Amino acid sequence: MKRTALSAAILTALPLYADAGEITIKRDTWGVPHVYADTTHDLFYGYGHSVAQDRLYQMEISKRSTQGRMAEILGTDYVEYDKKIRTNYDPLSIQRQIDALDTDDRAILDGYAKGMNAWIRQVLAQQDTLLPKQFSDNDFLPEEWTAFDVAMIFVGSLGNRFGDYNTEIENQQLLDALIETHGENNGWNIFNQLNPLNDSTAPTTIPKSDWSGTFDPRHPELTKRPAISDKTQQDIARLATGQDGAILGLSHNEARRYNEQQFHDYGLTGVAGYPQTSNMIVVGKKKAKGVNSILLNGPQFGWYNPAYTYSIGLHGAGFNVVGNTPFAYPSILFGNNEHIAWGSTWGAGDLVDIYRESLNPDNPEEYLFQGRYRPMETRTETIRVKNAEAVTVKIHKTVHGLLVSHDAENGIAYAKKRAWQGRELATLIAWTRQGQAKDHPEWLQQASRSALNINWYYADQAGNIGYVFAGKYPERKPGHDNRLPASGTGDQEWLGIKPFHRNPQVYNPSSGYIANWNNKPADDFLAPDMYWYSWSEADRVDTMTAIMESKDRFTPEDVKQMMEDVSYADVNARYFIPFLDDATRSLPKDDERRQAVALLREWAQTSHDKDRDGYYDEAATTLFQAWLPDMLALTFKDDLPGDFFNWYASAGYPSPESPLRSSLNVQPGTKALLQALRGSDAGVQQDYDFFNGHPADELILASLDSALNKVKQAHGDSAANWKLPVVPMRFFTNNFLGMPQAGSDEEKQTHIAMNRGTENNLVIFNGRKVESHEVVPPGQSGFIAPDGTPSPHYEDQLKLFENFEYKRTWLMPEQVDANTQSTLRLLTE
Repeated sequence: MKRTALSAAILTALPLYADAGEITIKRDTWGVPHVYADTTHDLFYGYGHSVAQDRLYQMEISKRSTQGRMAEILGTDYVEYDKKIRTNYDPLSIQRQIDALDTDDRAILDGYAKGMNAWIRQVLAQQDTLLPKQFSDNDFLPEEWTAFDVAMIFVGSLGNRFGDYNTEIENQQLLDALIETHGENNGWNIFNQLNPLNDSTAPTTIPKSDWSGTFDPRHPELTKRPAISDKTQQDIARLATGQDGAILGLSHNEARRYNEQQFHDYGLTGVAGYPQTSNMIVVGKKKAKGVNSILLNGPQFGWYNPAYTYSIGLHGAGFNVVGNTPFAYPSILFGNNEHIAWGSTWGAGDLVDIYRESLNPDNPEEYLFQGRYRPMETRTETIRVKNAEAVTVKIHKTVHGLLVSHDAENGIAYAKKRAWQGRELATLIAWTRQGQAKDHPEWLQQASRSALNINWYYADQAGNIGYVFAGKYPERKPGHDNRLPASGTGDQEWLGIKPFHRNPQVYNPSSGYIANWNNKPADDFLAPDMYWYSWSEADRVDTMTAIMESKDRFTPEDVKQMMEDVSYADVNARYFIPFLDDATRSLPKDDERRQAVALLREWAQTSHDKDRDGYYDEAATTLFQAWLPDMLALTFKDDLPGDFFNWYASAGYPSPESPLRSSLNVQPGTKALLQALRGSDAGVQQDYDFFNGHPADELILASLDSALNKVKQAHGDSAANWKLPVVPMRFFTNNFLGMPQAGSDEEKQTHIAMNRGTENNLVIFNGRKVESHEVVPPGQSGFIAPDGTPSPHYEDQLKLFENFEYKRTWLMPEQVDANTQSTLRLLTE
């Protein structure tokens, strides 16, 4: 394979400073760096240096897109984007948190930034061989990094993006429209059925018998050793403002349209483009076969080139960790050491509220709070624009947070309050330090520090497994409906933050395993407030638990096969085929509708293209994907006014014209449809009849007739020809915020879409050693040389991913040495 300028450069020792600490970086056969150093600063210096070699352009775009600095390199088309990002975070709050870190924690950020800068200086000195091609294509150069930049990659993605979903304003618009159309009583009934506060039948990550609503703080796993002192977290809490927000100056309808459009522009799927996130399976000693524990994570951020996650090994300064993490965070979100393994999925818990501010009619920059009008805080941001004049934006903030919308004409503004505000850096450090934990109590202490709504998972050498629904959740006043904007005048303020022992969590669950696909954490836990996401009886996690309940014990190969099986499973079919069967049971055997349902009954509820002819093998796939949208339309279209039906119309299936950009999930309309069909047996009370007095079977048969007609018109009468074209899995060149992180010609794809992780990592403990595997497509490196030559590790994991294969990852020194392909020694300040 041709050696690129970059791969040649990393074979050379680079003594950058005199009187310096020494760092050794060993890269394995897949290009994964293993950094060895004695101090925290030097360890993360080596980390930053490695990231810069592999992903410099991607990281430059990540830095700029999380801070709203895209226009200064790409021009006027990005000004509005930059404005929206600038109004979504408080830079002063972030800097104060950085300044409050203790010396060793601060060294993580400083070391990382200095390592990045060391490589950037070399790139700028050798642009003809080391400057990634995308910089030349877009006519700008990389700039040096600071601790703030490193922190904002984490804050601007995991916090300001994935920890910030909220649709309370949109929910209020839906409720208002329903009441206007159907009256107060029916309007509320429809709203509660579409967006329920609690579905008692929703599957839970913690077995219902294992959770009582609190984790006993006297539990031996918490009292086994003294709690770790957390002065840094206390300092940060004192600095927290609890205030932040987004989207300045938009009316209610504009805000809703913006929310829908931004997700579409950012390349995400789901209703209105919302992402559908990650899955996890952890198997403990009670359920594992031949080993003590197994952890297989599939974080689902979407599929991108360069890869969304970055692989790294860190060895020294109290770390001995291998794994991968989004956008090369300093914290390894998915990984292991020799004692424990950990992973995560999005938690969907509600820790963000919108407050409705009443403006002073004489001064729209004042708002009513606790009996008097108060001035909003303001700051002015200057956005530099390439080849154009700079633009300024004025940002407003109330006691609740930054403004989401500001309707001076009607005297109303909306502000966003985040429970995690001011705790972003504590969360980042907790995630970093979990890699040093040796057992469950140490891991649990770090989980207790995390403020974001993320599920944390644990497995260890002895076969113990654990789970925590992490995050800082507000204690709301009685009567505060978390689905709708709260009064901002002072009568609906939070009572505080719930103590950690009330976060759903379990250690060695009775089931012997932990399965999660962003489903409900525990029984009777407050539902999320997003109209596009709810915890319901219909949940894709059932595809995983059905397999896990099918036999007593699972080997690592069994778990890998389970992940492959669910990747091709139809997430909807299991819930509705029984209803189709009941509706057609009395029909003659030769009735085409009865025969069609027989086809569905015989279907394995998966969609493959094993002969690789470009069409799905299963005729039932075509029929079911035609039926479900028709059934949704017959059920809901006449009840939902205006374009609100569009929120509940999608069955979630991709097509070649609209390919899979994130994972597939049961859509909100589909969940409400199942509850309507359940009737009095539903987990959500059905006070409004979506079938309008008609028997449900009547609508099922009508939609089946419609689906059959469509299928036959498109494919002919013979079921042998009912084949849909395969949807490929594309690796897009935008990042999670829709910003271009690679050249337009760098898009990659596999033959068929798979409902699986952006990456997959598998960790196996047998009581004596750890064995770990991963696949991180397209490859470790995003580097393309100035002459257009890609790194040899640019896409060398793409075929692995397509074939459900994994590469080994190496932890112990002898393993790393046996698989080292190049060695680099650095000297730091």
